[in-house]
Amino acid sequence: MTTEPEDLRETERFLVTEKLVGSFGAAQVVLLDVAEQGVQIEHSHPLRLATKGRLWFKHHDTIVSLHAFVVWSRLSKSPNEQGKYLYHSGLRIDERVSEYLAAIRTLSEHGVIRSDDDSLARKRRREEERDLQRSGKPVVKHVATESDISPDQVLLIQHARERLRSNFDEAQKWYSRAYFALRDGRTGANAEPTRYPEDVLAIWEYLERSVPLPIIQRIIDQVEGRNR
Repeated sequence: MTTEPEDLRETERFLVTEKLVGSFGAAQVVLLDVAEQGVQIEHSHPLRLATKGRLWFKHHDTIVSLHAFVVWSRLSKSPNEQGKYLYHSGLRIDERVSEYLAAIRTLSEHGVIRSDDDSLARKRRREEERDLQRSGKPVVKHVATESDISPDQVLLIQHARERLRSNFDEAQKWYSRAYFALRDGRTGANAEPTRYPEDVLAIWEYLERSVPLPIIQRIIDQVEGRNR
């Protein structure tokens, strides 16, 4: 299953202006953009959701080597210069964020990456379009069924849940971001923030809203049911 989150992240994003080649596990990758908690990569072969690996890339004296995992992945909609369709995937950084942020600052100072100033404008246009659609159409609530849930999504939710349960401060940060974004209508999800428990909202935001809230809730309910 391949999904891609909407560009609604609260943190600043940087576009890569010079080619940054690296690796994720055994896969050779090219970095497309970077943000506070993750990167978008381009690669030749598909990657499964929840795949864990070491992300590595280098630019002169700036070297990044840390663990990450796949949050979303899709096949590109258009071919490259050689007529080949490549995969784009979003990776969530899984450790040592402070060192990674220091590398981002260095790359920005050297002009290797630049702030994506157009992302906020694109976000506003999408929100306006959604408002127009919602004003003229009834809201249809989707209830997750067994067929909606893939094994990859189960692994993804389990990994995120374990990570956040072991770090209270981080879990609270992601929960707060999700709660206020939902409350203020800054997401594409038609959901009341009080409808879902804190851990569900935190996981949803941590995974860049790539898995729908009802599916996260259902997976957690299944896990809790097995543990009773």
